[in-house]
Amino acid sequence: MKALLVVEDDAISELIKYYIKPLGLDIIHYRDPIKALDNLEEVQPDAVIMSATDFPRHWKSIVVDIRSLKPKTKCAIILLKGQFFSFDEAAKAAFLGVNGVIKEDLSDISEVARFQSILKRYIDVDDSRKRRIIISPGDSVGLLFSLPGKAAIVSGKVNNLSMGGISFLADQKTLVSELEPGLVIEDASLRLEENIFSVNLNLLRNGVIMAFSFDHSKELHNSLDSYLSYKTSRDIKKLLNQ
Repeated sequence: MKALLVVEDDAISELIKYYIKPLGLDIIHYRDPIKALDNLEEVQPDAVIMSATDFPRHWKSIVVDIRSLKPKTKCAIILLKGQFFSFDEAAKAAFLGVNGVIKEDLSDISEVARFQSILKRYIDVDDSRKRRIIISPGDSVGLLFSLPGKAAIVSGKVNNLSMGGISFLADQKTLVSELEPGLVIEDASLRLEENIFSVNLNLLRNGVIMAFSFDHSKELHNSLDSYLSYKTSRDIKKLLNQ
């Protein structure tokens, strides 16, 4: 599924991307509203997020063109408003078929919740991925596991992490190239900051990047919940300070 982002401000667009990417949507970003209009029919977006602050005159034309292609139930249009957005503008947005209007400052957790609820209401997103985070090189997250029936230890880099899933790039791809989806790897070691947890991994996908699901104890559940919340908050602060 595709999300069309029509935002000129780089700081705002990075925040929006941060919240869209974990939902599994492909993002097409335009800083020029005319180019966005020209390519609407080709892109056929499932969601459109655009800034009324950056483009106070163009957003209406884009909404009209989108609605000529797709109804509200087939394409969610979310308008980002700045500090000044009049009642008349809000009424026009509703009349033209905008699904929701939110504040462009998504550092406000209540606006994040509204943003996600609109997307989930109108498009089919994988809710289990909602709190998936990207792991940076300096983050204290790691994974080690032994191959079933072999003495080899597989190490590598964790790419992203959620409450029940992990993606992983093995250091030695030849060690894992023949593993088939559905394989269960027992007693893998998941490092989360200073703590190491034993988890059973279920291989979902094997390619350049491996994808696993895993079950977890209450202790790991609580640690993951705290870490994901901390990492999300920290990454948002970095984006806002750029």
